[in-house]
Amino acid sequence: MITPTMKISRDRSIYSESEHNPAIDCLLNGATSSMKLEDKLNDDSTAQEYLDMLFSLAKGDHQESIELLLNLALSEGEVASYAQDLLCTLIAREKDDISYKAACSVRSGSQVLATQFSSSLITDEILDTHPKLLLFAASKITGDEGKADTIPPLLVKSKIQSFDTKPIKPQWWLDTKLEDGQFATPNPAVVKDKDYLVEKIILPDDGACQFRAAFALKHKTKHWLTADKAEILNEIEKPTNCYDSMIKKSISDALTQIIGTGFKLPHTFESAFNEQDFEDTIYNKTIKSRDFTLYSPSGIESAIDKSASTKQESEFLELFTDIVGQNLAASLEIPLSSQNSQGYALPTGNHYNLIVPIDYLK
Repeated sequence: MITPTMKISRDRSIYSESEHNPAIDCLLNGATSSMKLEDKLNDDSTAQEYLDMLFSLAKGDHQESIELLLNLALSEGEVASYAQDLLCTLIAREKDDISYKAACSVRSGSQVLATQFSSSLITDEILDTHPKLLLFAASKITGDEGKADTIPPLLVKSKIQSFDTKPIKPQWWLDTKLEDGQFATPNPAVVKDKDYLVEKIILPDDGACQFRAAFALKHKTKHWLTADKAEILNEIEKPTNCYDSMIKKSISDALTQIIGTGFKLPHTFESAFNEQDFEDTIYNKTIKSRDFTLYSPSGIESAIDKSASTKQESEFLELFTDIVGQNLAASLEIPLSSQNSQGYALPTGNHYNLIVPIDYLK
C-alpha cells in the first residue's frame, strides 16, 4: 500500500501541483468544518494519515509541514485538535527522532503567529480560544541549555501574562510550570488529558472554607459555597456523617504528631492539652460554637483559655493548627490537585479555594 508519507518527497514543496495538492486543499477546508480524522480525502487516505505524514516530515524540520500544522492547529474540530497534539509532541521532543531544529521551528513559528498582528482583535480572540499557541511560543525545549535566543520575546510574555489573569483557563495551563513568562517543557499526555476549561472559585474567609470545599466537591453543588455556618455545623453533626468524630481525631492526632517530632509541649499549655478529652473542649469552642476558629492560633488560645507569650508557644500553636488542617483534609478526602479529581481544592495556608471545570457544580 502506498501511504501519504511515501508520496511526498522532502525535497519538493507539499503545495506543488501534483496528486497531493488537492488532498492538502481538502485538509485545509476540512479543518474549518466538521471533518473527522477518519474521513477520506481525495486519494482515499484519511485526514489522520495526512496529518501523520506532515508530522513525519516535520520531525526533520521540514518547514512547510510545520507551517501547515500550525495553520491547521488554529482551526476547530478534530483536525485542529490532532494538529495541536502533534505540535506539542514536537515541542516536547518526546520521540528520539525529533530534531532540536524542528522543535525550535515550531516555537519560532508560534511566536510569529502570536505577535505579527498584535493589535488585531481577531488575533487576540484566536489566542483566547487557542492558548496552546502561547504554550508552543514560550516553552523551554530540551537542547536549549547554553544557547542564545531561547527566551520568549517580551510581546509573547505580555500575552501570556494577560491570559494568565483570565478567570477561566485550561487545566493544563495550571499544571504546566510557568515562570517569568516561560513554560517548562510540556508533557504532551498531560496537555491532552487536561484540555478542559476550569475556573477558580474564591471561598469566604470565615473559617469554614475547608468544610465548604469538602461538601461542595463531594456533592458537586454550589449550595455549600454560600451556606451559613449553622447549616455547615448541622451537616458536620449529622450522625450518619461522623464528621465531628473526624475533627476531634484530627485534633488529638495533631498533638501526638507534634510530640512525636520532638517538639516539647510548652509548659503554659500543659494543663490544657493534658486534660482528658481536650479535643472535645477545642471542638466545642471552635466548631460547635459556630465560630469556626479551629485553624487559627488565636482560636485555640480562646478555646484553651491560654495565651502564647513566647516564640516557642506561638510556633507550637502555628504548627498545631497547620497539622489539624492537614489531618482533616485527609480525613475528609478533599482532592488537592487535578491528578485526583477534575474539581479540587487549592489551599493557601489554612484557607481553601476551589478549582473546578465550568458547570462542574450544579
